[in-house]
Amino acid sequence: MSDYRETVRTFLKAQSTLSLATVNAGDQPEAVPLFYVSDDSLRLYWLSSPNSRHSQNLLAHPRVAGTVYPTVWNWADIVGLQLEGEASDVTDAAQREHILQLYLAKFKLPESFAEAIAASTLFMLRPTWMRWLNNREMFGFKTEIPLP
Repeated sequence: MSDYRETVRTFLKAQSTLSLATVNAGDQPEAVPLFYVSDDSLRLYWLSSPNSRHSQNLLAHPRVAGTVYPTVWNWADIVGLQLEGEASDVTDAAQREHILQLYLAKFKLPESFAEAIAASTLFMLRPTWMRWLNNREMFGFKTEIPLP
């Protein structure tokens, strides 16, 4: 079996949006699209208002699921990643600054966003399970990604 971790690292760096599923206080699922950056350990990071629904959900239920995939119109082009894991806020100032630099390099946000960014919570998703999907290899191709 091939190790697809490097393929997934490259894929995550090339994509922009994580569809994140959380659970609200009523135990109902909710999903939200979020810009993210990733690191070499396959962790994903995003900025959110601490008052947003998904941020509030994470306080009570840190277990999450998500998907990352590009927009395609042909079934043979479907490729993407399914993941599950634990989300938490990044509280270490040096780590936050490092991740923010990656985020701002990837998304080129205007200076007018500086105040909103400073007020945002930086979250990290530490995956506990990942599955790579790629119909380009063959219809229905999927493989689980070993995580450290």
